Order: sequence, then structure tokens, then C-alpha cells
Amino acid sequence: MKMMTRRHFVFALQQVPSFRVSARAVVVPVTVLNSKDQRVAGLEKADFRLLDSGVERDFVLEEMNAPVSVMLAVETAATSTPALEKLRKSGGVFEPLVAGARGELGLITYDHEVRLVAPLSDHSALFDSGMLALRATGGAGRMHDAVIEAARLLKERPSERRRILILVGESKDLGSNAKLDRAIDAVQTANVVVYAVTYSRTTTAFTTKTPPASNGGGTADILGGLRELWRLGKADSAEELARYTGGMKGSFTSLKGLQAAVQRAGEEIHQQYLLTFEARDARPGEYRTITVGVNGHPGYKLRHRPGYWFAAEG
Repeated sequence: MKMMTRRHFVFALQQVPSFRVSARAVVVPVTVLNSKDQRVAGLEKADFRLLDSGVERDFVLEEMNAPVSVMLAVETAATSTPALEKLRKSGGVFEPLVAGARGELGLITYDHEVRLVAPLSDHSALFDSGMLALRATGGAGRMHDAVIEAARLLKERPSERRRILILVGESKDLGSNAKLDRAIDAVQTANVVVYAVTYSRTTTAFTTKTPPASNGGGTADILGGLRELWRLGKADSAEELARYTGGMKGSFTSLKGLQAAVQRAGEEIHQQYLLTFEARDARPGEYRTITVGVNGHPGYKLRHRPGYWFAAEG
């Protein structure tokens, strides 16, 4: 197998999403959907098949009961006032639906600068007060910079905690110092899964109907134009961050739509299957693909980390 360099990886992001791991234990959260896009429960280890760069691996199937660390990153640009009004009314849903009983929450806001409003903690008072105080304060939307900061903070959490970033804002970045590839690399390196909940400044203020939820797991190829979109600042950053981390993107125009999108993300986070295997015969710096299937059910749709970079231990 030809080793892929880091430079080649940056240019191949649109084709090969990945995660970097620093130990031989590779954790793969898997969402399983049937033909009606309903989550499939009750599967056992014998139902799954896992390939590591084409080689079948033994794995441990664990219950999805690991505590989660959830960082919420909220855009507070001048155009975000209608969305923030809805978000303030929804602050109470994040703890029960997303964080869960043993989870912890943190809050970052971003406009022309990135601010840590509430550090990651299992005490919800600071998070709740930060949510209630959300106000539009700036003229930009530095999503990429906020993602990098959130990844840094999440990476500091204990390894047994699952790391989740929920983005609430417009789909595109405006004004970040960092490009999209750096933001993607940051969340991949920190093993963070991104869930994006987006809105449009032109519809959120006036629309009251809930749009159909995005499936977030589309496999449509972006072709060779993605790098040019990055250069021009026209890429749907939220979509790409979710796609390349195995997460999901949804959208909202109403309070009901926002709460439904948060609920959907929370359900997925706590209803996935957790497959852990040992990476063998991997060389430091090598890219490895992950393929997961369910035996006897070719029609099932699976969403998971499509690959990882193997880094030297220590």
C-alpha cells in the first residue's frame, strides 16, 4: 500500500474523510438506518463486519454509554438576531437531549472574534446563563477559527469521553484567519464529531415552517471544484465539517425546527453502536480506510468515520 503524505491528504479531503489516532485502539461510532431512514436497534457483534484498509478485523462492540463532552459554538454576527432569539428559548434542551446524565456542556460564541462563554463542565448553571445572554455583537462569522478553538478545548478532555461539537450558525465562514482545511484537520486530529444546525439570514427571520431535515450523510462527490470553493470562500463549511467527521447537518427556520434538529442530533449521539478495534501493521503517518457493514442487510445505510491517520505513539 502506497503511503499517503499529509500534503496529499489536504488535496484529497473531498474524497477521503479521516480521523487521526495516536494509539492502536480505534473507536468507530456507527449509525445504522433502514430504508425508511429509521435507526436500527438491537444489533449484536455478529451482525457487523469491519474492514481496516480492506482487512477484516476483530472488534469489541460496546454499549453507547460513554459520557460525552459537548461544545456548542454559536454564531453571534449582526445578522443572527432572529436565530439567537430562538436559541435562547431552546437552551434547556441541550442538557437532557444532547449531553445526557453524565455529560458536560460548554459554550463558545463567534463573530469578529471567538469567545469562550462557558467552559466544559457538568454544572449547567454557567452554560444556561450564557445561553440566556446570547446577543448579536459583531459583523463577521469566524466559524473556522471557532471550530479550531473548540477542538483544542475538547482535545483536553479525558480520552474515555466522546467529543462532540455542535455548530449553530450560517453554513459559510466569514472572516476567519484559518481556512476550511485547517478546521477540518483540527477536529479530525482531536477525534471530534461535528453536528451542524444551520440557518439562512434571509429566511430565519420571516419563516415559521420547519424545513425537511437534512440527512447529513450524503455521498455526492464534490468533484475537483471544492479546493476552488475553499479559495473563494464559497464552500459550505458546516456541511464539510459534518461530512468529514461522520456527523450530520440539519437546518431550521423556526423554533420548532431548531428544537427538532437538536433532538435529532441528541438521538443519534446516544443511539449509535460503538465498535473498537486494534490497528495492526500500520505505519506512522499512514492513512487507513474503515468500512463497516451489517451482515444480511445490504439495504441498510451506515454512517461512520470513513478512515483514520495512524500516528506514532508518544
